[in-house]
Amino acid sequence: MLLIIEKETLVELARLVGGEEAAKVMRLLISRPGIVDEQIAKKLNMDVREVRKILHRLNSIGILYYELARDKKTDHRIFKWYVQEEQATGFIISNMQKIRERLIEKLQAEESNQFYWCGVLGHPRLLFDQAMEQLFRCPVCKKPMEPHENRDLIEALKRKIEEIEKALSEMTEARKSEVAEKAE
Repeated sequence: MLLIIEKETLVELARLVGGEEAAKVMRLLISRPGIVDEQIAKKLNMDVREVRKILHRLNSIGILYYELARDKKTDHRIFKWYVQEEQATGFIISNMQKIRERLIEKLQAEESNQFYWCGVLGHPRLLFDQAMEQLFRCPVCKKPMEPHENRDLIEALKRKIEEIEKALSEMTEARKSEVAEKAE
């Protein structure tokens, strides 16, 4: 199974990392690999310094790379930019693992603690000790706090963790297959 990241996923990843301007830059890089920063700035009607910041930000997470060349007339360095899809996969897997770990921590906290809440959306849920310190009154609205049933939240966390683990497993297997194919 070949793991292919859709172009829109790369654009969305760029948007998450650098905003709407980064998404525009990524779209252009996908359609014109090897384009230089000045051409990107001109084509997108952006400041070249802003384009360079975006390029370096995307390069720092490993989803872009550049080839360095010299202009024969001026002897200036020229950076030709390319999308590195394989690294984007690694970035996505790494972040999915971090999200999974945070969800597992949240699940453990939900399963092992009793929370109290006033029932008003946006108001805090407090642990038993915290609620006791507040005399079981909401610190925001002063309404009485009741034990909060979190069974639905626990089930939702378990489902989400399962989804992420399945996706990670599929992506990891696909990546191993790709590496094995390249080695042959």
